[in-house]
This record gives sequence, structure tokens and C-alpha cells, in this order.
Amino acid sequence: MAKTTDKTTDVTTYTLKQALAARVDDHVKIAVEAEDGTRFKIRATADQLDALTGDLETIFEADDADA
Repeated sequence: MAKTTDKTTDVTTYTLKQALAARVDDHVKIAVEAEDGTRFKIRATADQLDALTGDLETIFEADDADA
């Protein structure tokens, strides 16, 4: 029998304090700090950030339509 894991239980949610982004060679690095002081960096391709931007625009447009 194959082992299965519910990946949603492996996720920690942080409240964003600040985030900064910079282009480094062929990717973008995003430095994130949570309100509890946790810091981490995310390395992403332009395609990944385009997809994220599209998701955020859709969310905000839906919020504006509801207002």
C-alpha cells in the first residue's frame, strides 16, 4: 500500500510584516519577514511570479466587484 500524506497539514501560516524583491541573474529573490520575526527568502522564476501576479489581480478584481 502506498503511503499518502496530506500536504496541507505541513503548512505554517505567517502574517506578513514586510517583503522586498530583487532580480538576481535569471531569477527573482523575495525576502520576507513575518510579524513573529521569522525570515526567509523565496527564489522564483519570472514565469512563477507572472502566475502569482495573475492570481493576485484576480483576487483584487473580485474584491473590487464585491465592494
